[in-house]
Amino acid sequence: MFFIGIITNQKNENYIKKELANLLSEDNIIFINDKNINYLTNIQFDTLLVDSNLKEKEKELRRVISNSKNIILNSDIEYNKKLIDNLNLMVITYGFNNKATFTVSSIDNNKAIICLQRIIFSKNNDQIEPSEYEVGIDENIDKYAIIGTKIINVIYK
Repeated sequence: MFFIGIITNQKNENYIKKELANLLSEDNIIFINDKNINYLTNIQFDTLLVDSNLKEKEKELRRVISNSKNIILNSDIEYNKKLIDNLNLMVITYGFNNKATFTVSSIDNNKAIICLQRIIFSKNNDQIEPSEYEVGIDENIDKYAIIGTKIINVIYK
């Protein structure tokens, strides 16, 4: 069994569960926050989505990241770059930053177009070529959580 760790705001959790339900069992998804991160430092994550900052828990976050194979990182949040230094993992970035692996190329009230800018690999090690993906935007859900969830869908299809 593999685990997907997700660090996001609690209000996004139900949306993420619903969007990943066709790919993953709810048992495969672990939501991480500042209250439970101390108990998760020995779990091996296949993928870790970092959509929120845990500034007060950097030491614990580094331990969780070091036990992960892949990290999907919101490049628009401030984080200590040393968290991912010298680790053997695949880093996928996303956001409005034009250097991110997945960048937002357009956005309006009900949809966004995200662009994969370079080759990445799926869970099954298949090559995923640069492409554009449309995602629906819900005003009640954080845009970054929607984009991060789409990236998980792309990788685990």
